[in-house]
Amino acid sequence: MPPFKIACHLIQFEGRENTEPEWVLNAVAEAGYEGCEGFGPKTPDELVAIASLAAKYKLHIINTGGPMPEDRVRFNVTLGNGAVEVPACVKGNFGGPNPTDEDFARAGATLKDVIALCQSYHVKPFHHAHIGTMIETKEDADRMLAVTPGLYLLLDTGHLTCAGSNALETLWAHKDRIGHVHLKDFYADDPKTWHWPGSKFWEEGRFKELGDGNMGLDVPAVLKALEQIGYDGWVAVELDRASMDMAEAAKYNREYLKRLGH
Repeated sequence: MPPFKIACHLIQFEGRENTEPEWVLNAVAEAGYEGCEGFGPKTPDELVAIASLAAKYKLHIINTGGPMPEDRVRFNVTLGNGAVEVPACVKGNFGGPNPTDEDFARAGATLKDVIALCQSYHVKPFHHAHIGTMIETKEDADRMLAVTPGLYLLLDTGHLTCAGSNALETLWAHKDRIGHVHLKDFYADDPKTWHWPGSKFWEEGRFKELGDGNMGLDVPAVLKALEQIGYDGWVAVELDRASMDMAEAAKYNREYLKRLGH
C-alpha cells in the first residue's frame, strides 16, 4: 500500500459543506475517502465542532483554513497534520505576469515569519501551485523554491497542466519539497490552441473528473512517482465544478483511483 492517504476536496460541493456539513461528510465517507479538505473554521470551537463531526464518519480534516495565517498553522497542528498552506503570493503584487528574480525574492521574503512558525511546530509550510500566483508553472516553482528556504510545494496537477507545465516533471524536479498534493485533471475544447494566460478559463478549458482530461496529465504516473519518492502526506482529489451530481462526482473520482490500486 502507498504511504499516502486519499482525501476529497470539498470545493465541488459548492458551499454545502458550510450549510449542510453532515450531508457532505456522509457523501465523502460513502465514496470511500479517508479525509477531507476545504473547511475554514473561524474559532477553536468551530474547529472542534467540525473535527468531531468528521470523526463520526471516520474522516480526518486536512489543510484546514483559519482566520489568520498563524491560526491556520495552529489549527492544523492541533489536528495532527504534518503540513499547512501558507498565504498565496499573487503575481499581481510582485511584478505582474512576468516577475523578475527580485520579485520572486520579495514574494518569498513575505513568507519568512509563517515558515518560521511552521518550523517551530515541525510542520511543512507549502505554497499552492495555482494560476495567478507566483507558482503557475514548473519554472515558477523552480524560481520560488530556490529563493525561499524551508518552503514546500503544493503540487496541483490541474493548475500546472492548465498553465502548460508537466506535473510529473514538476514532481520529480522538487521531489524533496512536495508538501501537499491536489489531484485533478484538465480539459480544453481545443488542446492545440489552449494557452494560459490568454485562453478563456471555463469557456475554452476547465477542470475535469480524473481520467477525463485531454491535456496530457498522466495520473497513474503521478501516483507511481509519489510512491517512488516516499511521499507520506495527503493527496486531495479536487474538482472545482463537477460535470455530474456532486456526490456522484466524488464517487466517480474515488472509483477511478481504486481501479489504479489506490
